[in-house]
Amino acid sequence: MFGPVDRAGTHAYKWERDKGKNLIPLWVADMDLASPQAIVDALSERARHPIYGYTHPWPSLNQSVVDWCQQEYHWAIEANWIVWMPGVVPSFNLACDLLAKGGRVLVQTPNYPPMLQAAERQGGQTVTLPVHWHNDGWQLDWTQLEAEMAHPDCHLFMLCNPMNPNGAVLSALDLAKISALCQQYDVLVCSDEIHCDLILDPVQHHPAGSIAGLEDISITLMAASKTFNVAGLGCSFAIIANPRLRADWQQRMADLVPYPNFMGMIAAEAAFSSCKGWHTQLLSHLKGNRDLIDSRINRLEGLVYRPQPATFLAWIESTQPGLALDEHFIKAGLMPSEGKFFGQADNSRLNFGTDRATLERAMQLFSDYWQQNRPWES
Repeated sequence: MFGPVDRAGTHAYKWERDKGKNLIPLWVADMDLASPQAIVDALSERARHPIYGYTHPWPSLNQSVVDWCQQEYHWAIEANWIVWMPGVVPSFNLACDLLAKGGRVLVQTPNYPPMLQAAERQGGQTVTLPVHWHNDGWQLDWTQLEAEMAHPDCHLFMLCNPMNPNGAVLSALDLAKISALCQQYDVLVCSDEIHCDLILDPVQHHPAGSIAGLEDISITLMAASKTFNVAGLGCSFAIIANPRLRADWQQRMADLVPYPNFMGMIAAEAAFSSCKGWHTQLLSHLKGNRDLIDSRINRLEGLVYRPQPATFLAWIESTQPGLALDEHFIKAGLMPSEGKFFGQADNSRLNFGTDRATLERAMQLFSDYWQQNRPWES
């Protein structure tokens, strides 16, 4: 089911950017795996109608999200809490513009570039909160988090959960701590959960808006785009329970934020209503890919990979400061996402959302290069 797919001629940015450089692209976070047939069929059927005009969300689309949240997260939401958006990135930029009041925006690091850049782009200040490896997991520094929330110019905590790039998932206890601090210091949460449907291990993802105390002070951002590989269709949604906050959000986006692509909404409804079996098989495939990277990278001296429960992204750490790990992946014939853009220049992110044979070839190329050149000794 998850074999190789030739993306030549599709203008795929992942493949076009470095075309002709003989590099296996394992960087930007879209998968080289075919979307479910139910989505292909739904898009094909709609494309046969010859008018592609303005299209607003419809009841069965909203109900598919309501049902999915109940099925996957035991989260009972109302259909009118859903605000359809053209993407998660414009959504958290809108959150910075609307809620940060030009002040300090808390963001954990490492994190993917658009989230690190959003506060400044909307006239605020990014305050980074490094996560640390502690007790066999990535942990927030709770002392630092409280100190930053207590700052009078802090109004917004932008959370990425599951975390990109490291794939960690915050526990219910973690989120309860965040809830208590946000209530104490009057800080709102905007939670980017675009990878929440990519949980590879038997752990439970808890949406921010489902946590006691966060219901009225949070915006939960989700999409079908990463999980079902439809990111190019420009569609996501914000779940906002608080009616005043939702009204403010909708007023701020009016005539500023474009409607989501109607084909993206069609894909989302098909994904959430007709693709559960495919989704289950995808998770199994990605877990096998993750475990393959674990077995190959962690036998190489000078490198550490800590497999995490979520996403199709692997955060590879160098044990040698200043090693320029990105350069070595490129020399080996792989294009990673460069760690410097995530706030940690010594590390690299690999996208393992591909077929098994391609990933095997990529790991063999890198292992051969690393063992032959022994860059950790230089």
